[in-house]
Amino acid sequence: MEKIELILPKAHQKVQITPAMQREMDDVQRELLDKGNRLDEGKIHVIISKGFYKHDKKMMTIATVIVNKTNQDINTLKMTLKFGLRDNVKAQFAPMNAMLDEEFLGLLKNNQAFILHINVPVKDVGEGDHVFEPRDIVGQIDNVEYFIQH
Repeated sequence: MEKIELILPKAHQKVQITPAMQREMDDVQRELLDKGNRLDEGKIHVIISKGFYKHDKKMMTIATVIVNKTNQDINTLKMTLKFGLRDNVKAQFAPMNAMLDEEFLGLLKNNQAFILHINVPVKDVGEGDHVFEPRDIVGQIDNVEYFIQH
């Protein structure tokens, strides 16, 4: 089984990598090496890494890893992402429609992945800022479309 390579999408390739960013990338690559072989072939996977809730903004930044296991190279990805909290059914997350085109994505080859931070408006998450672990957050990916656009 081929290992999954973490890459920077085209839009981030000229960004100065800070030590915190490098730590996150190293952690994600380690997880992909450890668990990537468990991902089903023939689809796009969205893995939740963490959620950072800012109470004053009523916003959660959800760190995800998008993995291409479609058996083809792609440069365009559309999807709807829905999130929730496992232990708080009252928490409401706005559904997020993502359209990642070639300007952002570049070429994402099969068995490549990238980190995507998504700012999601939320309600009734709690009082005060909080960091949520992956086991705390549930997610669903719908309406997935991926292709090579010429």
